[in-house]
Amino acid sequence: MKPPAQELDWGERLEPALLLSAVGLGLVLARAAPELAGQAERAIPPALVLVLFAVFYRVPLERLRAAFGHRRYFAAALGLNFLLTPLVAYGLGWLFLRDYPALWVGLVLVLVTPCTDWYLVFTALARGDVPLNLALLPWNLVLQLVLLPFYLYVFTQRLVPVDFAVVGHSLLLYVFLPLASAQALRRLFAAEAAERRVVFLQYAALTALIAAMFAHQGRLLWEQPQVLLRFLPPVGLFFVLSALAAVAVGHRLDFSAPTRASLASTACARNSPLTLSLALVLFPAHPLVAVTQVIEPLVELPLLILLAAWLRRNR
Repeated sequence: MKPPAQELDWGERLEPALLLSAVGLGLVLARAAPELAGQAERAIPPALVLVLFAVFYRVPLERLRAAFGHRRYFAAALGLNFLLTPLVAYGLGWLFLRDYPALWVGLVLVLVTPCTDWYLVFTALARGDVPLNLALLPWNLVLQLVLLPFYLYVFTQRLVPVDFAVVGHSLLLYVFLPLASAQALRRLFAAEAAERRVVFLQYAALTALIAAMFAHQGRLLWEQPQVLLRFLPPVGLFFVLSALAAVAVGHRLDFSAPTRASLASTACARNSPLTLSLALVLFPAHPLVAVTQVIEPLVELPLLILLAAWLRRNR
């Protein structure tokens, strides 16, 4: 993945519209054509594999060593993302969602896995150090792959039990096989033309996946719209707390304004495709867990835009 310029690429510009359109299409199908919506489940596994393949193709794992050139920033970013954030996520779930375990699990899943793509865009919009956060990107991906089973066991097992045999099978099928094949093909076809095709594949597959998921599970939203409103306050509060913590840590470590903006961008941006895939396959009896993974980006996008504007003004 190349460092983004100040302008968003076509996929990043269209992603909010694609998400909303896919959600709307799925909800309409769930309401107007329940027989067709019942068949949508079949489209979910192949769409998941394609989305994750495209994401993994665009992640430069060969740059894992690059982050060690910025040790203080590296330690601060990973500490916020993988030590502080899981505790905050669980605490916010207890505070707001302890009577709704599926939503609590969904909140934990979506917050413990840092973003691996569009946080670079908001780093640029906030006038942060994009190459610095690009060096961090492979670690955000690798550590969430390694730590997610631990987070599932520690933070969600009591709320909604997980079959860890299914976790292992799902990680192999939906994560490690797409990751290995994507990185192999990346070495063979790293040309710009191939990158553009993979970008198209990622957004096309993501749109199909979300439409299929909401068609299959949209009945829940028609029947219980008020439940998801409970999901919004902890997500909003998370962004406020994460931004303040990142800025405070950046000042404490005497980081420059661009470096503080970079730290806040990675600390706040979530929306990992990994959790969407695992939520779908690990919690089939609790579909609200998966639905929260798509609702969160719709909340996150305007908050990240506001965060970028705030960081630009408070340099």
